Amino acid sequence: MNRLRVSIAVTVALAASLLVAGPAAAATVGPPTNLVGVSGNKLVVLTWTAPTVGANPAISDYTVEYSSNNGVVWTQFIHEASAVAGLTVTGLTNNTAYSFRVSAVNSDGTGTASSAVVVTPVSNHTANDLALFSACPAGLIPAAGFTDTTAAAVDCVAYYGITKGTTATTYSPLDTVTRWQMALFLTRMAAVSGSVLGSGADQGFTDIGGKSSEIQTAINQIKQLGITVGKTATTFAPDDNVTREEMALFISRFLTTATAGPGGNTEYVTGSSGAKEIKSIDTDHNFTDLNLVYLWESQTSISNLWNLGVTDVQSSTVYEPREDMTRAAMATFMANALNHTNARPAGLVMQASTYRVSGTPAVDVAITYRTDAFAPIPSVLVDTFQFVYSTTATIVAFNTNGTCTGYVTTVTDGSKCQVSASDQSLDANGNHSFQVGLGANSITNLWAWTAATGTNYDNDIHATGASKITIETTA
Repeated sequence: MNRLRVSIAVTVALAASLLVAGPAAAATVGPPTNLVGVSGNKLVVLTWTAPTVGANPAISDYTVEYSSNNGVVWTQFIHEASAVAGLTVTGLTNNTAYSFRVSAVNSDGTGTASSAVVVTPVSNHTANDLALFSACPAGLIPAAGFTDTTAAAVDCVAYYGITKGTTATTYSPLDTVTRWQMALFLTRMAAVSGSVLGSGADQGFTDIGGKSSEIQTAINQIKQLGITVGKTATTFAPDDNVTREEMALFISRFLTTATAGPGGNTEYVTGSSGAKEIKSIDTDHNFTDLNLVYLWESQTSISNLWNLGVTDVQSSTVYEPREDMTRAAMATFMANALNHTNARPAGLVMQASTYRVSGTPAVDVAITYRTDAFAPIPSVLVDTFQFVYSTTATIVAFNTNGTCTGYVTTVTDGSKCQVSASDQSLDANGNHSFQVGLGANSITNLWAWTAATGTNYDNDIHATGASKITIETTA
C-alpha cells in the first residue's frame, strides 16, 4: 500500500512538472490595424497601427506575410526584428497583385493576423528626355475654334496647319485616323519641322491609285522619308485605321528626319560620335502590355516616345498597342513631338524651361524667330535685358519716356536696351539659347527684342514687338 501511494505521488508530481515546463500558451496580443500598402518598383511599403489589445508583454517584432494567390499560400518576409509599425517588402514581381497581412510578436508568441490588404507593385520610372521648351507655348496659340473640343494639343496642330478639322467647326476627337489621313498629317508636320520632303514620286504602292493626287504624293513622300515601309512592299492599305503601335513607329521615325529645336533631345545616330537625331535611347517605361508588340522596332519606338514625353499615356501602365488611334490622341502625340523639333510660333518668342522654381538655379531660356509661315529667320541680332521686381514704388524698369532705367541690366552680351553688333545673333535655325542666373525669392522679368542696329529700346514703341517672360523663384 505504501509503495502504491509513493507511485501515485510521483506520477502527480511529474504531471505537474510537465505542465509548468510545457510550451507557452498562445499569445493574446491582438491584430495590428489600419494596414496600408503603397506600391513601388518591385516593392510595397507597408504601414500599420500597433495593436492595443494584449500588448503586454511589449511587442518585439512583427511577422509580415504575403501571398500572390489570394491567400491560398502565404510566404513570410524575412527581416531583422523590429517593433516599428512599418516595413518595406522587396523582391516582388511588378504587376502582380499581392495580399499582405501582419501579426505582432511578443514574448508570449505570435498574435492574431491583421486584415489583409491587396497591393500591386509597379515600376515607377520617370521620363528622362523631355523637351525643355514648347512648340505651342501657353498663351501664344489661338483657339482653333472647334465646337467639339478645346484641347490645347488640337489647337497646336491646327495652328501649324497640320489638321483642318473634319469640318470648319468640328474636329471629331473620338474618330479614328486612317493611314491616308496620317500621311497628310505627317507631311504637313514635316513642313514646319525642318524635314526635307521628297518629290512624292511613285514608290511602288499599287493600292493608292484611287486617292487624290495630294494623298498619293503624301504617301509617297513619307515612304521617301523612311516614315513608312507600307503594309507590304507594294501595298500601303490607305483606308486601314492607324493603330497605336503604328503611330509610335510613324512618329519615332519622323522625329529622326526633323531638325531639332532648342531644348529638343538628341542622341548620336549610331555609336558615341558623329551626327545626332531626335530620339531617346532610354528603354525604361511603365507599360505592362508591350508583350502584345512583336516587332522590336515597335517596342523601342514606344519606349522612345514615352521617354521623350510624346505619348498620350505618360502616367499610365498600359499603352494599348493594338487599339486604333483616335484623333484626340493623334493631336497629343504630334503636339508633344513638335516640342523637340524646330517648329516654333511666328514672330520673336522667348521661353524659359520653368517659370517658377525654388532656390537660385540657372534657368534655360530660348529665343526663336519665325516668319508667318514658320520658316526660321537666321542671323538676326537680338537684345535681351532684365529687371528684378521690387515692392519699392520708385524702383521700376522704365522711365516715363519709355527708356530703360538704371535698374535694368543686360542678360547676355551687348549694350543694355540697345540692339548692337555685340548682341547675340540667331543661328542658322533662327534660335539662340542661354542660361540666366536668378536670385532667391525674386520675380524677374526678361525681354527679348530686335530692331535696326543702334536702335535704343523704347517701351512705348517696342513693347508690342518684344517678347517678355517672368520667372519667379521661391525659398
